[in-house]
Amino acid sequence: MKKNIYILFLLLFASIQASLAQRQVIDRVVATVGSGIILQSDVDMQYSQWLAQGNKPNENFKCGVLEQLIIQKLLSQQAVIDSIDVTETEVDDNLNSRLRHMSQQAGGQERLEKFLNRSLLQYKEEMRSSVFEQLKANKMQQNIVQKVDVTPLEVKRYFEGLNKDSLPYFNTEVEIGEIVMMPKLTDAEKKEQRDKIEGIRKQIVDGSDFGTMARIYSQDPGSAPYGGDLGFGTRDNYVKEFSAMAFKLKPGEISPIVESKFGFHIIQVLERRGEEVHTRHILMKINPGTAALERTKNKLDSIYKLVV
Repeated sequence: MKKNIYILFLLLFASIQASLAQRQVIDRVVATVGSGIILQSDVDMQYSQWLAQGNKPNENFKCGVLEQLIIQKLLSQQAVIDSIDVTETEVDDNLNSRLRHMSQQAGGQERLEKFLNRSLLQYKEEMRSSVFEQLKANKMQQNIVQKVDVTPLEVKRYFEGLNKDSLPYFNTEVEIGEIVMMPKLTDAEKKEQRDKIEGIRKQIVDGSDFGTMARIYSQDPGSAPYGGDLGFGTRDNYVKEFSAMAFKLKPGEISPIVESKFGFHIIQVLERRGEEVHTRHILMKINPGTAALERTKNKLDSIYKLVV
């Protein structure tokens, strides 16, 4: 009986040790800054956020994340000493802005949650303390920079004191000017292109699937592969013509044709959430034809003759 208890104790002890060893690998201290620490999970969280924005894996960047976190920790600790604070509203606004941007880069909230392997609400709570510290560090940095006053004479003396051989070499640079003229379409040319997207809208209204039509016809390379899905966004996320229409629509409603600097849009609102709307769209760019390009070229040629 005693032997069995002893074996059970050894197995339990080994299990605890293995669990602790695993926990250390998952979340170990990678740096100590003053009275604070930086965990491996802090580095991983920042790195995963960077990847979620569409960037490719980069180990050099990952090393730079730790360096930035150390600087951030120093600044945030000084911010506490100087009584610099950050409100919960500031943290929420920053988090919401980040998640909107990440969702757009990932192709929608669902795709982002799949990449992060957690809900956005959970991810938001995990990021809250990190963002709070970042905002404190930013305020502290701004406070320091505002107090720095460097005169042109000090800059000149600094560079004169440098070893000339240690200065980097820069190739010869030139300052250039240019006259740019964008081709303009006639009303008839623009109507021809508008008629094309009107035909696409009619097919959708008559029952064609919006997502399928977006994949086939939309000229927005960022959203077309996802059925035109733009994810959630506020008014400030879009050009004013797009926002004005999107925030008028009811969920499921198809917009009339909207013209912006990007071209012609068909917009559909999928969902509303407070001051945000979940939209998808079909974009048809206003492409100048041969005649419009020739008119613009002739105009530039006439300007060229005046200035040379």
